[in-house]
Amino acid sequence: MGVKKTCVVKFIRKGETGAKGEQGAVLRGPQAWSDCATGYAFKQGAPGEAWLDVVLYNNYYYRCKKSHVKAANNYPGSTIAENQGLWELGDSIGLVATKILLAEYALVKNLGVETIDMKDGQGNILFQAKNGNVICKTGTFENVNITGKLKGSVRNPFVAASDSFDTDYGDNVAMLSSGGGWVWAYNLPWDAAQSGRRICLVNAFWGGSTAAGAAGISAPSGKYFYEDGVQKSELKLSREFVELIGYGTSTTFYGWIVLKRNYVTSQYKYGRSLRVLATGTVTSSGGVTSIAFDGTTNKITCSKTGTGIYTLSMPSGWFNSSSDVGVMLTGVGRASGSSTEAAIKATLISRTTTSLVVETSDDATNNDGSFEFMIYNKNDWS
Repeated sequence: MGVKKTCVVKFIRKGETGAKGEQGAVLRGPQAWSDCATGYAFKQGAPGEAWLDVVLYNNYYYRCKKSHVKAANNYPGSTIAENQGLWELGDSIGLVATKILLAEYALVKNLGVETIDMKDGQGNILFQAKNGNVICKTGTFENVNITGKLKGSVRNPFVAASDSFDTDYGDNVAMLSSGGGWVWAYNLPWDAAQSGRRICLVNAFWGGSTAAGAAGISAPSGKYFYEDGVQKSELKLSREFVELIGYGTSTTFYGWIVLKRNYVTSQYKYGRSLRVLATGTVTSSGGVTSIAFDGTTNKITCSKTGTGIYTLSMPSGWFNSSSDVGVMLTGVGRASGSSTEAAIKATLISRTTTSLVVETSDDATNNDGSFEFMIYNKNDWS
């Protein structure tokens, strides 16, 4: 007669749960075997242990099979490690299942991740993609197109010019002339790739002196510097800064347009640019033709208030006080229209923030004459 066997089956009612299992160990690593000091405690992830260690040795990943302390002679693959069963070669399936992919290089056609971190040797995060936001603290980017807003500043430090400018870098360049005549040792790039590029040249301070000498750049044949409506074959700087923009098509480069220039420091004094509010002409009948700085024509009005006396009226808000009102007057023509008579003279009699009184003078008969004017704000100079 056979032995009677009894099978016990335990049913769990709906809504009941089984006993809660213990929390498993967390994968630690991979760490390079050489980075772990002698005496380092490797864990196998047994019950009650917090870690399961993985190390990289001779380009292979090993998983700790038996908890132990590192010694010089128990490295993965050693006789001691094999005899004591300390390490086992990690298989790719098992390591991927731990939620960490261990690879020297991975080529992935389609990758979906929640977080990407890249760290330096000290553990500082240099690149992170997380929660829909990307932070990059270092790197070199080429051929970048930016759509939308760019927050912050793009900065190119000034560099010293050598025999030729760096075509990839050096948008802010310091010339190194030191006096004693013009220096022509520098050049600019003149290829079509420079179209739209802005470069600032400064000829001051560098080279060991507070006042640099004179420097010049020659344009190659068929290309020019364009400044003040003049096509120039050379550009000269003397203690100045010059801002340039390259101009050309995708295939042809015409040259560099001088956007602006001014003195950084100078041995002598050269003044400054004069900004004019309005210019115009007044005829002997009191008619006026003028143009203002904003392009408005006939913004200045004129009334003839006496023999040879005219009052010019200006818009309010141009001047803070009457002392700020600057005007230049030039007489037009001669008295009585005769070439033998004295030239017309225009004299400023009085001024307010909104009006100018001008008197013309000629011969004793006090014939009226025309004049031209230019109005500017003297406060701009202070």
